[in-house]
Amino acid sequence: MTQQSAPRRLASTPPRPAIVGHRGAAAHVPENTLASFRRALEDGAQLLECDVHLSADGHVVVMHDETIDRTADPASPLATGAIGDLTRAELDTVRLAEGEGIPSLEELLAMTTAPVFIEVKVAAAARAVAEQLRALPAGSPGAASTVISFHADALAEIRRATATAVSYLVEQIDQQALETARELGAVGIGPSIRGLSLRAAEAAHQAGLQLNPWTVNTPEELAVALACDAGTITTDDPAWVQRELDVREG
Repeated sequence: MTQQSAPRRLASTPPRPAIVGHRGAAAHVPENTLASFRRALEDGAQLLECDVHLSADGHVVVMHDETIDRTADPASPLATGAIGDLTRAELDTVRLAEGEGIPSLEELLAMTTAPVFIEVKVAAAARAVAEQLRALPAGSPGAASTVISFHADALAEIRRATATAVSYLVEQIDQQALETARELGAVGIGPSIRGLSLRAAEAAHQAGLQLNPWTVNTPEELAVALACDAGTITTDDPAWVQRELDVREG
């Protein structure tokens, strides 16, 4: 299913999609830091997106990569190593750009004023994520979060252990992806915006799935997402998407 160059809307104008701050406001502030998440909320994000791994001693760590190598400041006391091989205490010594530290999922869920798309990067982290979600106070913003993952087994664990919604991440929507999402009881499916087409979007909608494409950072990508009636727009720059949506509705 390939992207169409001149998309048109699938049907009548849908409700305005929710803006998701991808790793916070990663276009402006170091990704997956508490400062980045705060900036995303200030810039109009209605949801946040983060990535989580499991430390060597079982703590849920907010970081995209399996290692700290890419995002650690070169001057950090600890600047290399796999998250799964490092303890939480060791990770606390890591400095990222602009002096930021590596947050825990617990810290993010405590500070957020919006629900979070929690991407489980390694299936082994799913159980610990489920435990934290179960412990959240009912009615708190974090309690309305959604767990997302490319790993179907991670989402299955979340579904077994919690009432938390899940959304299945894929590069492209095909019949197998839709079937897996259905088997998981997922509320949504999240394809790469680069692989999204009107036909794929229509199939997702017909399957009763919310369309959650990632990562929308150009006017052309935004046009595709809107034409496909995306329920959410995941972006590195929530303020830009907010302005673009305002212009389109003006």
